Amino acid sequence: MICRAPVRDLSARPPAGLRKLANLVAARRFVGSGARLTIYSGALRSRHCHQRSPLREDSRKYGTGLVQVSMEPSRYSARPFRSDDYDVRSRVGTRLEPEEPITAEELRVWDRIYQDSALAKFDFIIEERASGAGVAYGSLHHVADMYHPHRYWVEVEVDPDHQHRGVGRALYERLEKIAQDRSAELLWASVRADDARSVQFFERTGFTVRRRRWVSRLSLNDAPTSPSSPRPKALPPEVTFTTLAEEGADRREVRERIYRLDLAASQDEPRLQTMTEISFEEYAKLMFEGPRYLPEAVFLARARDQYVAMTTLHQLPAEADTLMVGFTGTLPPYRGRGLASELKRRAVEFARARGYRYLRTHNDSENPRIWAINQKLGFQVQRVWMMGEKRLGRDPAAAPS
Repeated sequence: MICRAPVRDLSARPPAGLRKLANLVAARRFVGSGARLTIYSGALRSRHCHQRSPLREDSRKYGTGLVQVSMEPSRYSARPFRSDDYDVRSRVGTRLEPEEPITAEELRVWDRIYQDSALAKFDFIIEERASGAGVAYGSLHHVADMYHPHRYWVEVEVDPDHQHRGVGRALYERLEKIAQDRSAELLWASVRADDARSVQFFERTGFTVRRRRWVSRLSLNDAPTSPSSPRPKALPPEVTFTTLAEEGADRREVRERIYRLDLAASQDEPRLQTMTEISFEEYAKLMFEGPRYLPEAVFLARARDQYVAMTTLHQLPAEADTLMVGFTGTLPPYRGRGLASELKRRAVEFARARGYRYLRTHNDSENPRIWAINQKLGFQVQRVWMMGEKRLGRDPAAAPS
């Protein structure tokens, strides 16, 4: 998010309001780094939850008119999310982020995967009364791999044609009130750094920037046939390279090895607070059953009977010409020995050989090592996101981020 390559000027686009960065760590791993999905592994993690809250069920008891808002009640009304609202989410989200479209069906599939969720999740829609059309979406939810019972991710998405009418503020105030009712101590959110109005709203509502993340893209047609990152001269002799498809995508022991590698390699990955682990069963559901799963593009480095490094590519149902780069990680004893670079090189050649035009990825400002690899491969920054937090009534000092 720090450096900027020559990109299309987006300064004139309507502000998106508070938008989530879908790629909060777990989402990045399992679905790539899409910038809008409310489908983190935060939908799982039942053993930490104090009470069972099936997906969206709790939203209903908050009804409408929860807080005084500035939007015109004669023109707009708020209601809990329904099963026929995925088209609204897809339409609004894609208008706000045309660079990363998402289909209603993909959103529906992810929610179906998470339908047994036991973490709190509250989703709302704002409707225009005259047309009955949904014009905004808001969500408040826990995040599993950063689970804390009093910390939530909040997002608000408003159709550009209905911005500056109090709709976004109405949604945000509703979600914050729910968080306060649940004794929340912290809210997390993100905004595009080039969206001046949204940044102003972000700051006025009390959020403080903690870090930045950026979306970058590699044009496979423009990139050199041999990326500028050279192949290491001396990879560890005990290491061989393979893919999940070659190892046996349906074999439980293979999946368990990948799970153990992922957990071990992620311990020091940048995030907004301390990592919390998910079970193998939860991991398998997310990693191997989602609509972006591509087993032949899960690249592995193996040392005898152990996987020691990995990188993944994910297919995008709404973008036939693009693959998303997911998690790249290496076990600590094997770091600095060229494995991540070699796996990334193989991923680029895989995508090129199959006729894809682009690779897209997300990087964290506190992970310069991976960004350096991506720069050498030719990735160019497209969009920058500011990630921040807001402290509420409780004192989070007892459990620091």
